[in-house]
Amino acid sequence: MVKRFLVLLMLLAGSLLHAAHADAAAPVAERDAQLEVEVESTGASPFVDEMVLVTIRGRYNVIIALESLVQPEMQSFGWMQLGRDSWTRQMVAGREITIFERRLALFPKRAGRLTIEPFLHRLTLTTPKGERFIHEVASKPVAVEVLPHPKTAGDWWLPARSVDYSDVWDKDPATLPNGELATRTVTIHALGVPPHLLPPPPKMRAAWLITFMAPEERSVELTPDGPLSTVVWRWRMRPTTGEPGRLPAFTIPWYDTKAHEFREIVLKSQPIAHAGFPVAAKAAAPGFLQRHAILFAGAGGFMLTLAALLPGLRLRRRHEIEAIIARMLPDRDALSLRWAALRGDPHAARRAAYSLLRRRPELRTSAAEKALAGVDRSLFGHGEAPTRPPLRELAKALLRRPTQRER
Repeated sequence: MVKRFLVLLMLLAGSLLHAAHADAAAPVAERDAQLEVEVESTGASPFVDEMVLVTIRGRYNVIIALESLVQPEMQSFGWMQLGRDSWTRQMVAGREITIFERRLALFPKRAGRLTIEPFLHRLTLTTPKGERFIHEVASKPVAVEVLPHPKTAGDWWLPARSVDYSDVWDKDPATLPNGELATRTVTIHALGVPPHLLPPPPKMRAAWLITFMAPEERSVELTPDGPLSTVVWRWRMRPTTGEPGRLPAFTIPWYDTKAHEFREIVLKSQPIAHAGFPVAAKAAAPGFLQRHAILFAGAGGFMLTLAALLPGLRLRRRHEIEAIIARMLPDRDALSLRWAALRGDPHAARRAAYSLLRRRPELRTSAAEKALAGVDRSLFGHGEAPTRPPLRELAKALLRRPTQRER
């Protein structure tokens, strides 16, 4: 009898608890607890990797003690949560209700009809009597049509809401002090893409240039309009020749997801040269002019007097005197070329040779061209076996008077 009484008592208690739970859950009407997924439209179907902004929004006219949003698996999307969840009180249809919002940025991984599966909001609600119970609200699935991304130059695809950049040199690269380096810093900001989608750094290389690149810096800042990703590139550059070189322009294409247009940013072409190279070439013979300064001064004074009086004991005009002195005094570029050939310095010899040819193009003979090509091949052979630069041949070809046949 006692056992039978205890079993009946337990059944009665279970029935009462079930009835109490049903009575507590019953007051939650559908209009008092709603959850939806809102996809922000851009006016066109998104491409693969293009950001899709999504807001999960709950509207609740209940007393919430605890809550937990269960996110579905995102197998077809990459995703980022854009900040913390938002809880506010708003007037909707004449009622003050609680609004929950979570903002996500989704990035489709493939083309086709992709589905955002339902989110589940698990709520612990409180009745007016202080009793608690669990209530779950689910959103409806949302389909998104995704297009394959179009073909682009270099197969690089950068879909962004906006892109801006800066290209800064720490000093004028066209007039570098001799022996110094110029640092170029390029910074790119792109809204609506994760940092790994930003392009790789361009290769700023040339045969006449030494380049050191620092490790790139990538970062991301989460904003309500999507991730703002940044990449910073830094190069330190130094030319290796006296001739000015020019870095080519670099073009980075991107797709404007707001205007639905292809755009590009261009890192402009830039000349790079050491301002001190020609000066260094002319001063290449250490102490030569200083050691013979008295001799040159005496010879110059004698030639000036002689040129003024002879022939015919008449005074010469100024330009005639200057021409005679210029022919008699040694050429500085010719001295630099001879000294570089004796030292075995191909860079200095090349600088002096080109400087000499700029002033005296009549010295450009076939023998001079052949010797210059040999010097260039030894300096910039691009993987060829190193050869001896024909420095003495170059000096001989340029410092002797060309024959009529060679001209």
